[in-house]
Amino acid sequence: MKLYYLLMPDSPSTMKLQEHLLKEGIKSTLAPTPREADHCCGVCILYRNPDDKVKIQEVLEREGIASDGFWEGEDRRDPKRNKFL
Repeated sequence: MKLYYLLMPDSPSTMKLQEHLLKEGIKSTLAPTPREADHCCGVCILYRNPDDKVKIQEVLEREGIASDGFWEGEDRRDPKRNKFL
């Protein structure tokens, strides 16, 4: 399964954008920036619907919030993590 990220230049911009996305009804969350993304800011926006990319770009432009671009990667969560049996 693919995960979709919006890489951001700094934490305050990330939190500001997240507020706007929630108001717009775009399902997203703050997440640690994946190591594979090779990006300096430690937090980014994670969204699961690839169709939301256009909506997110519109919010960025309308609100004048800078971003460092979109990135996508595979979901590498281990479903057996913290399972002891």
